[in-house]
Amino acid sequence: MKHIGKRTRAIPYKSDKGIQHAAPNSEINVTPLVDVCLVLLIIFMVVTPMLGRGRDVRLPMLVDATEHKEGDQVFVSVDDLGAWIEQDLYNDKSSFLQRLEADLKVAFGKAAATGYKGPILFIKGDRDTDYGRVRTVMQWINTSESGLADIALVVDRTEN
Repeated sequence: MKHIGKRTRAIPYKSDKGIQHAAPNSEINVTPLVDVCLVLLIIFMVVTPMLGRGRDVRLPMLVDATEHKEGDQVFVSVDDLGAWIEQDLYNDKSSFLQRLEADLKVAFGKAAATGYKGPILFIKGDRDTDYGRVRTVMQWINTSESGLADIALVVDRTEN
């Protein structure tokens, strides 16, 4: 039987002269980058169809008050003090609806004379007023029995 001398085990980073470190690798490892990009691509492919913008509906057309003749339109303004029809202030539903229905009857007559199907009611809400106030006035108008065809909210096109 042959005896081969002392058996040594080679450890790659050690030598008899001490520890020898390998030179740093300055190359970019692309494999993890590709893995992350593929995972992100799959996530976006799955999530994108779920980001719908809601159901498609027919939106109302923009109407300018100048398209209607004088008299076939009624303006209701809402601010912190209450609801205004022309220069008269109303804070209770019953008197507001009485005045609104009277103005709408006149506007119905003028609209019929010009061939328009009915008057349009413009609601102007003050920018600094709580929207709940405007909503309350709109609820009052919806309980009206005037047979109103069109209601429009008035907005500014540009910032002053």
